[in-house]
Amino acid sequence: MVDLGSLTSGRVVRVVIATVLLWAFACSKPASDAAGGDHRQAAAPASTPPESHPPLVDSRGNLVPTGPAGAAPAEAGLQWTAPQAWVSEPPASSMRKAQYSLPPAAGDAEPGQCAVFYFGAGQGGEVRANIDRWAGQFADAAGGHPSPQITEGTVSGMKVTKVVAEGTYTPSPMMGGDTTPKPGSILLGAIVEGPEANWFFKCTGPKKTMEARRKEFDALIESIHTP
Repeated sequence: MVDLGSLTSGRVVRVVIATVLLWAFACSKPASDAAGGDHRQAAAPASTPPESHPPLVDSRGNLVPTGPAGAAPAEAGLQWTAPQAWVSEPPASSMRKAQYSLPPAAGDAEPGQCAVFYFGAGQGGEVRANIDRWAGQFADAAGGHPSPQITEGTVSGMKVTKVVAEGTYTPSPMMGGDTTPKPGSILLGAIVEGPEANWFFKCTGPKKTMEARRKEFDALIESIHTP
């Protein structure tokens, strides 16, 4: 304690001012300083939004289920874009992965039909064997089997074999659907050699209808890709 009585008036004033300044400085310091701590606040890390994945849609327009955190399923198969005019239908058998009705052209009484077959990894048979089977379902006027037109190409890095056959078409009962012989029919087919096995795109119908839909069929095949 300072004995004010022993000080001159000028010294008293200076002591009082110094005391007041010390008191004001002590009050202005944060409590953490008084305790010897660091009162600086660390910057909050920037929040990173979770990575989002576009939903997977299969070739029938249905959402494909995904695993945790939006991971893609192990096997999503092939995907493609069906022509807008084609009408998606419930598959007639478990071997069909998709099925479409093709609106008939003027002069045809029935629509065309398109089915996509996939039998699983390592299944479905060789390309040539399936082409021969498809051609065997068509008969010409003499009762024989016409030679199909065959072209080869690629889509999304996968080999594609296209097939065109014409005549009286008798569907196989194993594939599901109507088995009545249909004169004046055309087959537009494609076999895509996918990563695990072959995929079969088989479209049949009255001649005028299939000729009118041929560019649409070609566009569908060109749209095929893996997820």
